[in-house]
Amino acid sequence: MELYTGVIHPLVLVVSALLALAGIATLVWAPAHRALRVLVPVTYVVVAAHTVTVAFLLFTGTDVDLILTLGYVIASVALLALLGIGRLGTPEAAAADPDPHRPVLTAVQVTRVDAAAAVIVAVALAVVAWRVLVILQGAA
Repeated sequence: MELYTGVIHPLVLVVSALLALAGIATLVWAPAHRALRVLVPVTYVVVAAHTVTVAFLLFTGTDVDLILTLGYVIASVALLALLGIGRLGTPEAAAADPDPHRPVLTAVQVTRVDAAAAVIVAVALAVVAWRVLVILQGAA
């Protein structure tokens, strides 16, 4: 439990804060999209570490509500699908889909969609991590 409370949870919060700041910076200044794109794989790694740590704690005898905790962990993994969602509006993605009504976004629009999604994901990840921490501390 000390690993989670001392390392993993603060790491998730730091990465969430960086992701939110990069998203806001990208909304204000489009060239910051490069920094946001660097943070996406970092976020994947941190969420994977969070998931593995919580799963380890759950299956090593921590007495918590298994379904509720797993629900929050699954939600944190599902949120990752929103990161980089702007790529679905690129001309390359539209060319691969025969739907004539599929929107094609400009580069600036893709950047803004990615930035807004990053801010939303950052806030949601921080909330999910906080809820998991509350659940785990309640069992301790």
